[in-house]
Amino acid sequence: MTVIQWVYANGSSWIVLDPLAQQHIEYLWSQNASNWIQTKSFRTPVYVDVSQMCLVEGGLSYTIARRMRLK
Repeated sequence: MTVIQWVYANGSSWIVLDPLAQQHIEYLWSQNASNWIQTKSFRTPVYVDVSQMCLVEGGLSYTIARRMRLK
């Protein structure tokens, strides 16, 4: 079985986003859309830009990635 995870780069580490953010970003990905989302991974809403594969929070931009893992 394949599991899709959305992660963001923080320094040299990839951090897995919380389940709610996973759902929101996967939906945006499926629609090729960008928008603001709520996430428990950050204190404030974040802007997710799937065409640029980044999220923006508090003026900082983080690279995001969609990875598939076998479970």
